Formats: sequence, structure tokens, C-alpha cells
Amino acid sequence: MEKIRYAVIGTGGIAQHHLRDFTSKPGVEVVGLSDSMETNLKKTAEKFPKAVACVDPRRMLAEARPDLVSICTPNKFHCEYTLAALKQGAHVACEKPMAMTVAEAEKMEAARRKAGKLGLVNFSYRSVHSFRFARELIQNGEIGKLLRVHAVYLQSFLGAEGTRYSWRNNIKTAGFGALGDLGIHMIDAARFITRLEIKRVIGLAQTLIPSKPDSNGRMQKVTTDTNASFLACFQNGMIGTFEATQVAPGYGNFFRIEISGERGTLSVLSEKNTEIQLFAGKTLSHHATWQTSAPLHSVPTDFISAQPPSTPGILVDVLRGSKAVFPTFKDGLVAQRVLAGIIQSMKTNSWVLTD
Repeated sequence: MEKIRYAVIGTGGIAQHHLRDFTSKPGVEVVGLSDSMETNLKKTAEKFPKAVACVDPRRMLAEARPDLVSICTPNKFHCEYTLAALKQGAHVACEKPMAMTVAEAEKMEAARRKAGKLGLVNFSYRSVHSFRFARELIQNGEIGKLLRVHAVYLQSFLGAEGTRYSWRNNIKTAGFGALGDLGIHMIDAARFITRLEIKRVIGLAQTLIPSKPDSNGRMQKVTTDTNASFLACFQNGMIGTFEATQVAPGYGNFFRIEISGERGTLSVLSEKNTEIQLFAGKTLSHHATWQTSAPLHSVPTDFISAQPPSTPGILVDVLRGSKAVFPTFKDGLVAQRVLAGIIQSMKTNSWVLTD
């Protein structure tokens, strides 16, 4: 088996997931690490003593010569470092959102095509078993023509007094708040499960936490949104309602999607990845009911065992010949355009087309 030389730019929290997923694949060798924060870099480098470790990512790329690179930096640097990795001849797995702007995302996809390399955006909820099972149920027509989508992504961490200020609270480095961090997942998951594109959007956002203490106890202004909601109209005319928040006490990482069709309703929850609520069938849906019924079902174990590897590690399998479908830079660009449309709608107070 041919070895794959692997490197990571940005070694913070999400990078550890990338490292675990990629190094779980046989023949993947960590050859390079880079981070602007030397404490993060040193901590991760201790686990991979043979890897080239330096603050300058371009120097790391030149010395390590990786075949595959994960971009796990703040969003501001996704485009710059993706272009550098592609120029060095590497395939790229980039964190979401793909970029700060549509123009950056377009530049990344163009560079990927020119280099002839693979580009993955880590839309991790595509790997959730219940989400994938919902996609198959819909594809097979089991809930009929789709009528509505309702999605919520609720977290509490930013509202907690003990949580410290981070780059995610700075619009200059993050580009977005709850809308970009959570909303981008909702946009992609809705596209993935329904196989329908979003054609127009309108939204609004708020910043409900004005400031947070940094690691030194100094108060810093929060310049990203903490709450966001938007409406979306899909290509079949279906309306979708979406809410994202980082300040809902009691919620951990609660991402739920409910979809209704002419013959049924299903709902899936990220925290229950092997369960699905489902009411479906021609006879059942023929009769009106005033008693809500959404029985909980286990996703079949044979379905689970037949699923492709999770993201981002699936990229290794594809590089070795697997035909598995993964979230591409093109998917990231589509989601970026929807996100940009929502932001534009806030400025114009009107619906915005996304293509």
C-alpha cells in the first residue's frame, strides 16, 4: 500500500479530529504541522516527533512535501493556505465554511481544478447514519413529494459565563458567527438529505452577547452574530425554515432536521445518530389525525455497516480508488453562495437569489 504523506495547518481543536480520522487509515504518515500559536503547535508536535513543525505554513509545505493537507485554521486563512497547499501539489481537506467570501471560494475551486487535485470541505453531518438514512428514504419516495423543511442548530457555549473569547467571536477572523459556523451545516445537510437546491433566501441575525473575557480576563467585544434565522425557497417551491444559536442554555450540539412530504414526516437529530422519527405511508397519510405520531425507529444495522467512511478521512479512501461520494469544494461553493445570499438579504431586507 502506497504511503500518503499528510500535513495539518492549524493544530487547534478541530485539527485533532482530522488527525485522528486520517491517521486511523493504514499508511498515512504525519509529515508536517503548522500553527501560528506555538503552544498549540508544540503540544501536537509532541505526538508526531518525526513531522516538520513550524509556524510558517509555506516553509512547512516546502520541507514536508505532503500529498494531503488539512486546513484547520480560522476561516480568514482558509483560502490563502488552501492555495498554497494546492500549489505545492497536495490534495486538500478544508474546514467549513470553505471561505470568507464567494470570491475566495471560487478562487479555491478554480485552483483545485487547475492543479488536478481533490478538495473536500468537512461537512461532517453527511456522515451521520440517521441523516444518510433520511436521504435514502426520500430518494425512494417513501414520504412522497417534499413539502417543508424545518432545521434548528442549538448550542449554549457562547452564552455561558465561563466561556472565554476566541477568534470565532471576531468578525475579521471568523467572517460569521452562528450563521456561518452552524448555518453552513444546515444549508449543506438540507441539500444533501433532500437532493434539492436552495434558490432564494432571506434572513436576519443578532449579537446577544456584547462581550466576553479573553484568556487574560480582559473584556473583548463580540462582533459576530450569536443568533440567526433564515427562510429558504428550494427548487421545487418548498419552503425551509432555519434557526441557529450559540446562546440557548441547556443545549449542547443539538442539530435537528424535520422534513415533511405528501405521505409522511421524518426527523433526525445529530445527537442520536442511529435513530430516526418517522411517520410514513399512503394509508397512514390518507387519514387526518389530531394526535401527533412520530414513532422512533432504529436505523437498520445493515444500512449502517454499508455506509462509506466518515469525513474527512474518506478522502484517503478516494485517493486509493474508492468511488465513495464526499463533500467537495463545489459543494462548499454552493453553500457559500447561499450564505452570502442570506447576508445580502439582511442589508436589503428582501429576498436574494442564490445562483
